[in-house]
Amino acid sequence: MGKIEGVSIKNFGPLKDIVMGKTHSKQEAVALNNVTAIIGPSGNGKSTLADAFGFLADCLELGVEAACDEKNRGGFQQIRSQGVVEPISFELYYRESSNTRPITYELMIDEDKTGRPYIKEERLRQRVEKRGWPLSFLYLQNGKGYARESI
Repeated sequence: MGKIEGVSIKNFGPLKDIVMGKTHSKQEAVALNNVTAIIGPSGNGKSTLADAFGFLADCLELGVEAACDEKNRGGFQQIRSQGVVEPISFELYYRESSNTRPITYELMIDEDKTGRPYIKEERLRQRVEKRGWPLSFLYLQNGKGYARESI
């Protein structure tokens, strides 16, 4: 069974920069367990973390613009952290099984000059060897890029 070993979220509401578990840039970190409890006082972002996963799922299913307007989110300007001009970004570090190499999915969402949200960058990559750079299967930047059919 596959599992998310790590997550990074930037500029999503009060979650300005959080990293939990392993990520592409934090390989030395400990992977998340099968069950991870998020605890803390009220108003520290526990519910926002769950909302971030829901928003990411909506982006993949409905598209970025519809996801921003879904479920009373109020649009991109309401979702992005206050006082921030950088994009909202997500990174998921996923492993299908213990004997497979991890897969990293990254998504950056920004707004254009008219205020419409768009995918600034999207990448899906996996290391194909024990060492070396990972291979990008999907890489899009500002709507242009490539999708690889096979290794």
